[in-house]
This record gives sequence, C-alpha cells and structure tokens, in this order.
Amino acid sequence: MADRCEVTILVDNYVDIFLPSTDMVRYPVPGKGSRLWAEQGLSMFVEVFEGKHSLKVLYDFGRSPEVMPHNMELLDIDPGQLDYLVLSHGHVDHFCNLAGMLEATPARTRLVLHPGAYGRERFIRTGESSYAGPWIIEDGLIQAFARRTVSSSAPTDLGSGVHVSGQIDRTVSFEKGMPNAFVGTPDGMVHDDIIDDQSIFVELDGSGIVILTGCCHAGIVNTVKAAQKLFPGQKIHAVVGGLHLNNASETQLAGTVEGLKKSDVQWLCAMHCTGYRAGRRLMDEFGRKWIPGTVGAKITFKAQGAGE
Repeated sequence: MADRCEVTILVDNYVDIFLPSTDMVRYPVPGKGSRLWAEQGLSMFVEVFEGKHSLKVLYDFGRSPEVMPHNMELLDIDPGQLDYLVLSHGHVDHFCNLAGMLEATPARTRLVLHPGAYGRERFIRTGESSYAGPWIIEDGLIQAFARRTVSSSAPTDLGSGVHVSGQIDRTVSFEKGMPNAFVGTPDGMVHDDIIDDQSIFVELDGSGIVILTGCCHAGIVNTVKAAQKLFPGQKIHAVVGGLHLNNASETQLAGTVEGLKKSDVQWLCAMHCTGYRAGRRLMDEFGRKWIPGTVGAKITFKAQGAGE
C-alpha cells in the first residue's frame, strides 16, 4: 500500500493562480504559474510513494499537441522518468498526446489501456444528423509499441498500491452513460457505450482508496462500487477527476450526491467534464470536503497517521 499519493493536474479546463494553498493542496502562483495553459482536456501526473520507492504514472494526455507538453515543462515533469502511461478511454480530449508520450518515454515505460479504446472511430452527435469527429487511436500505433502495452479489460496492478480499474460494471439505473456518443461501424453509426472507461485506484495505507477518473462515463457511483468490490472493507478516501455530469438530470445529480455521501467520500475534486452546474452543486453539498481544481494544482493525500 502507498504511504503518500501526489496528484498534479497537468491539463484541465481552466487555470487559477489566485487560489490559496493549503497543507493538502499547493496551487500555482504568479510567475511560472501565470504561463500555464488550459484547454478542454484532461491529464494528471500521479506519483505514489511506498517507503523509499516511488511510482510515476501519467494518466491521460490532453486535447491538443501543445498544452500538455508545455505544462509538463513548466511543472518540471520529465517524461523520461515515467513508469506507466494510463489511458482512461479513447476520446480525443484524453488521448491526443499519447503517440508523443510513447515516443518520449523509455522502453521500460508501460502503456495500460482497454482494448476497446483503439481501432474504432469515435464521434459526438452535435445535432439531429451532425457529428463531431471522427477521432481514432489507430491500431498501428498500439501495434508499434506492443511490447510495452498492456491491453486489458481486467484490473491491472501497477505496484505500490496503484491499480487500473479494468472495465467497470454498470448497475446503477440513473447512470446512463453518454447519449450523444457514437462509434462508426460498417453498417453506420451506433451508440457508443464507452466500455473502455477505466479509472485508477490507489490504496492509501489506513486511509482508504483514492479514485482518479478521466470522464467517468461508467458513472461515479458505479466506479465507487467497482473500487469497493475490488477492495472490500476499504473506505473511499478521495475522488479526483472528471465526473461527466455537465448534462446530468436532477435524478442523476441527486443520486450522485447521495451515493458519494453514502460512501463517506472524504475529499472530492471534480473537474473537466463535471460541468459548472454540477460542480456548484457538489461544492455546496460537500463543503470542507471540496477541493477546487485547476491546472498546476498539486494535491497530496497521506496515509493514516501521517497527517494531512
């Protein structure tokens, strides 16, 4: 299990250099922080410590070729030191810099993704008969790095208490996925269930599980249930990432709040596709447990007894 988990937000929708830092969160300040870029995308650098050992993971890769590498340089994150690249799912706002990171990292750096994340043309319906896309991770890219790739729908243990969730069961009735997501087939467009959606679970010694999400298309309550199934008896210490509640119904918002509170989530940092309306609701509901997210923020979760 991990002694400490540090999450640095590399790519998200906005930058705020005026948030006051706390013992748990170090926010960017004027200077280098003023030069950070934001975009509609997501990437997180995760460093997990177990004794004298640390594991370095890059989770998702932003929306454009420019923003993530720019922010990595400003935040002094060296791709040559990464142990793992993990893709949450095959949407372009999460995979854009995947090819670049495979090229920039050493042969020992492993890529972990779901087999449904690549080789399929993905679209978002924007009107009755109009679509944005296609976006695709080509089979050839994954084949070129096959020796470094773990393509699996099952949970993957990265070591030091870090796990990729694997495919998440969808049993909660109000978490219906993304109605306007489609995939191209030889027979035309069909609805995309986004089965490749995967999260990261970090076992924090004595404190519980830290859940990191990309877009959480499986739903955050389903994702919490998956963590509880994989780690029975463990508490949910924190949730950090996108929750895809931007178009959620009142039924889903209320169910999400109830599900997170029932699971006694101690810390919540909801960003990216969570959306303004849902973000405000969650901030009001969770009060002191809410962590404002911004590009450049570094959030530190510690094992029980180590202090926050």
